[in-house]
Amino acid sequence: MSRLLAVRHAENIRELGGYQTQDGRKIAQRKLIRSAGIHQLDTQDKTYLSAYGVKKVVDFRTLEERAAKPDQEIAAAENIFLPIFPPEETDTASAAPKKMIQRMQEGENVLQQMVTVYQHFVTNQHVRGQYRKFFDLVLDNEEADRSLLFHCTAGKDRTGFAAVLLLTCLGVDDKVVMEDYLVTNRYLKKVVQEMYQKAKRAGSSSEALIGIDAMMVAKELYLQTSLQQINEHYGTVEQFIHEGIGVSAQEIKDLKKIYLL
Repeated sequence: MSRLLAVRHAENIRELGGYQTQDGRKIAQRKLIRSAGIHQLDTQDKTYLSAYGVKKVVDFRTLEERAAKPDQEIAAAENIFLPIFPPEETDTASAAPKKMIQRMQEGENVLQQMVTVYQHFVTNQHVRGQYRKFFDLVLDNEEADRSLLFHCTAGKDRTGFAAVLLLTCLGVDDKVVMEDYLVTNRYLKKVVQEMYQKAKRAGSSSEALIGIDAMMVAKELYLQTSLQQINEHYGTVEQFIHEGIGVSAQEIKDLKKIYLL
């Protein structure tokens, strides 16, 4: 299930609205949008998103990513910089593609880098604190047809994990949560193929091509890594959201009031 928005110059930009919850309700549309980078939006795209109701944009990228490719401004939308990983730790855990490529060139295995990223989503206190701030923003989105758009670079890892937390809070079935995570691959397919072709033309090694796959493809292994950490430290995703992120039972009820029909 996917709800791709009619935006021409942003990848993997889609609704969380429409997913059915286990108690038979549905997530409201025009409320929560996940996306890859929005630095290439043109006037038509920005007009569309403004009319769609986007009032908050949450940017999970690093300062370096944000400076290199600034978000395009959407009229009447507040842009909030909320880097998921702490700057001082980006050498040891970073979902930023440029940083991963750099470390791959220095001999580090990209697959292992990705596994570390997904471990840190659960184990890193700063990361958990940033997701807590994200929930504060999501809770402050009560008005009807008022959308919050959250994104990173590919809309796959930092954004994907945020979507996992939101969908679980709202009562979406685990299988559907995984499907939403993996459907990213459909919408990044063209981007990944272009990266492969560019790397081949540049004479890149087979290891580099494998690295592109590890970096750019949403793999069940990655999310399962987070889920394993959650199981070991908290028991369930719901308990992780309560204890690890710090979202209270009352706040879960408030989220359901805001986002469920």
